[in-house]
Amino acid sequence: MDNGSRDDTLNIISQYPEIKVITNDKNIGVCAARNQVIKLSNADYFLTLDSDVMLDENYIIRLIEIAENLPLKYGMFWGKILSLRNKNRIDTLGIYLSKFFRFYDWGQCKPSKEVNYIPEKILAPCACAALYKREMLEEISTDGYFFDPKFHYLVEDFDIAIRAKQKGWKGKYVENAVAYHYRHGSGFDKKYIRYLSFRNRYYLLKKHCKIKDIPFLILSAFFYDLPRFLYLMASSPQSTMKAIKEI
Repeated sequence: MDNGSRDDTLNIISQYPEIKVITNDKNIGVCAARNQVIKLSNADYFLTLDSDVMLDENYIIRLIEIAENLPLKYGMFWGKILSLRNKNRIDTLGIYLSKFFRFYDWGQCKPSKEVNYIPEKILAPCACAALYKREMLEEISTDGYFFDPKFHYLVEDFDIAIRAKQKGWKGKYVENAVAYHYRHGSGFDKKYIRYLSFRNRYYLLKKHCKIKDIPFLILSAFFYDLPRFLYLMASSPQSTMKAIKEI
């Protein structure tokens, strides 16, 4: 999938005629682009791979070997994602939501040798290098999409993980599958990333917030959301108002 690239990507890929390429004239968002690929393919598994990720040899094979030998309701697989800036430190070992709907990557920035377990609260893989089972994606699809295109980019992996968990699907961390993530190396402007992060958090809340979450969100409103909103209004008022209108 070439999602409106402006560099030499298509010329490089043209050297490999065995690769089928889908091209978009403009960047329609990572979620919509992934949906295009899934719909046009009959593969059993799909690897989401960000442009700032490098895979170690056998990363995909090791994930698929585990996927093929686990019970049917396992549909998400991921490896040890280290930082491409410092390969001795963790980028992510999986994603999780706090009670306040804050987003976290387990182990991020910690020395890789110091993190030896993945707790039960880990929700799913970060979509920078995640393997998803087609059967799971088809079961949780909504309105004809697999990844919700409204997210465009950022937080979409939390949304798909929540929908998968609601249907009884599980994820599996595979320690001997290793990749490296530069993080925020996809060329997006920092202000644009802040806008998407702000907007997508509240869109996720709108989709998945339950009554039991409300007490925690009230606390979050005073200690996190309000200060963050005031900061964003002071630094990027137009994009912040745009985000609010789009939620």
